[in-house]
Amino acid sequence: MWLELNLIKKGIVTIDQMLAAVKQQQMSRVPLGRLAMQEGKMSMAQLFEVLGQQADSPKAFGQLAIEMDILSEDDLNQLLLIQKSRELPIGDVLVDMGFLTHGQFERESHLLRSELTRRFETSDLEAAVS
Repeated sequence: MWLELNLIKKGIVTIDQMLAAVKQQQMSRVPLGRLAMQEGKMSMAQLFEVLGQQADSPKAFGQLAIEMDILSEDDLNQLLLIQKSRELPIGDVLVDMGFLTHGQFERESHLLRSELTRRFETSDLEAAVS
């Protein structure tokens, strides 16, 4: 999130562009139910059972699956981590959407890493001197 905020702060992308990119990133996610089936955490029948309940409920898929004793909290957390790890990186989405170039993204990523490293090292030095 640091990078996203930094890109907005510097005026490289607008808030609207970032929101569009995040929406695109979310749309590219593998649905949790499909992922649960792929990972052997639920059957197709269980998937449809949860989806049927979800049609009449404002609750999230994972929450319903836990309440229905189909998934454990650990299962859900593991699936969410897998889902996040397979998500398109926001930088790739921003570049694909034409909001910035690959070079801009790489440069800004490097500058932010350098700044955060410098701040971290300065904090460590100040703590050691105190």
